[in-house]
Amino acid sequence: MFADAPSEPTQPAVGQPGQNGPATELTPAAMGGTPADASARPIVNVWSRAQPKYRVRAVVLLVVNILLFCGLCVFTHWLHVARAFDFSLASYLAPLKFWGEQTQNLNDFVLYPISVEQTPMHGVVLGLLVASIVAVPISVAILYTFPFALPFIAAVLIFTHMPWMAFTLIWSCLLASVRPFRLSFRFGAGLVGMLPVILYLYLATRGTPRQVGTYASPDQSLALAAPWILAILAGCAMLGVIMLIAYLVRYRPDAIAPVMAIMFAAPAFLFARYVGFDELSYRVLELQYGPRSTCFAPEVVEELSALLKAGFGDSIRDDLLGALAGQTDSLAAVQQRVRHWLLKRFLSDRAAAYEACRRFIADHPQSRFVPNVLYIQGWVLDLRLDVRGSLTAEAGGPRRELYSDYPHVQSEAAWRALLSNYPDSPLSCAARLRLAQLSLRRGEADQALALLAELRKAPVRRPQTQAAVRRIARMVLASRDPESSLGFEAEPFLREGRRLEELIAANRDDPRYGALPLKLLAQLDPRRPGYRARLLTLAAQYPDSLLYDNLVVQWAAAEPDRARRASLLEACVNTLSDGDAVAEALFRLAELEIQWRGDDQQARRRSGLAHLRLLRECYPRTCWSEEAAERLQTVEPRVEAEILPAALP
Repeated sequence: MFADAPSEPTQPAVGQPGQNGPATELTPAAMGGTPADASARPIVNVWSRAQPKYRVRAVVLLVVNILLFCGLCVFTHWLHVARAFDFSLASYLAPLKFWGEQTQNLNDFVLYPISVEQTPMHGVVLGLLVASIVAVPISVAILYTFPFALPFIAAVLIFTHMPWMAFTLIWSCLLASVRPFRLSFRFGAGLVGMLPVILYLYLATRGTPRQVGTYASPDQSLALAAPWILAILAGCAMLGVIMLIAYLVRYRPDAIAPVMAIMFAAPAFLFARYVGFDELSYRVLELQYGPRSTCFAPEVVEELSALLKAGFGDSIRDDLLGALAGQTDSLAAVQQRVRHWLLKRFLSDRAAAYEACRRFIADHPQSRFVPNVLYIQGWVLDLRLDVRGSLTAEAGGPRRELYSDYPHVQSEAAWRALLSNYPDSPLSCAARLRLAQLSLRRGEADQALALLAELRKAPVRRPQTQAAVRRIARMVLASRDPESSLGFEAEPFLREGRRLEELIAANRDDPRYGALPLKLLAQLDPRRPGYRARLLTLAAQYPDSLLYDNLVVQWAAAEPDRARRASLLEACVNTLSDGDAVAEALFRLAELEIQWRGDDQQARRRSGLAHLRLLRECYPRTCWSEEAAERLQTVEPRVEAEILPAALP
């Protein structure tokens, strides 16, 4: 059907025998037309029409298609790196590498920054983009000849930063349009040109363990492969449509160019309608500054060693690392210097993350990712450098540790905005806990208790009102819940909230001091040096307060030595029999004994199980009893299995 088209019919010569008398021979010049051999030339591509109007149209529309195709390539690159243009040498050399851990391949497109597992429709967009990038140069090579496809291939290299794809397209266009490979069946020629593309997609989508994990589920493997399968099928379909329309209109350029323009517009429309420009901005922000980002990773060994080299120079790097390991006399001075440098860099990163969150909210105030950004903003502002364990010299270099469980006063605005504007978001439980902690720190015990009472309710998710017939479409068109990519778990916040609620309820109505001891306790950061000394000072200052037993138990639980900590907790259990803190002491002692390592390991574990059962019996209505029940259900069968063989004769 798509073979070379026949030549256009010519007008009969004037004066043929039997019609107008004797034949009269007219020259092409006398008729004002083209030469006879040109009029009989078969129309096989857009250049077969020699009339100037067709040539001008072909050139103009080809230039328009090149510009549109360049825009499509820029759009594809922007989807991958969130930058429209990047002409640095490294941006072209990195995709050329096909070995090593940092090798880039097409799986990067479906995983970063927008993952098709989170947004399935993004896979459709990528599939159509790649289909257009492949089908358009092959179509141009067939309909305009091979040299005119080279600018399109160059656009793939320059603007999309896909050098191996551009190299593959050269072979595809040669197979589809140059003798002796070219077929007279145009659609068949296009399918032959797709063969190198299929091979490229197969080789360029071999996922590394860093990308898909060591054990990828079938669903994950399908999510990675689906966009490229769609690209192959859609590319073949695009070639078929273009070749069919070109055949029907006898290769007129003004009918071919609009079809190609529609191919460009489809992925852009689907992205704007079902994915959104705000999602790309959010995914980049989450990858840079979210809880799973490397910017605020709790442990940095190799990176921190490199930073020491960059920050202090090669000459003293070894001395610094040796000092951190305790090999020099100036250990304290060097640690202080490195700690100051680490803190300065951390505060700079935290300020950049806060500013990125602020810009996103200003640019996309109606985005469904605003709750996530508010959560990241609050979490980032709560981050602090753990100066107690951040400068150890384990694993060949220093280590940085961060924590966020002691909220910063600057984060209150972000948590309050999250709770006020998005109370039904699962992330709101984090906001309730942090606001309750900040309220208690100001001495507002009643307000903190009210927030914690709301926290006991399970987070409410968005109502699903779609009819059953629409749910199948939602599986493809709709994205997963926005907070699913954060790795957020509500249970730690709920557990901490129950502990704090019981502490406030049992100690806020002190007949002599009121909520003052609670306020002073809430102002202590457990990760700061001198925390235990401050607890002991508070206990000595308020020996007759309701909170006294809680201060003593927390002081005992903060003892760094395991054996001494167990002795202190056991003393608390035996002497503080009438306080509400005994349940906490029992639980912490049981946890310590169950995890005990040493000669008396089995006896300690049996004692830990006994303490958990005692906690369940004596304090059944406390949060510690609920945690003891969960711990027994998890640990008891394993512990009994370890103990019984040793008890056999």
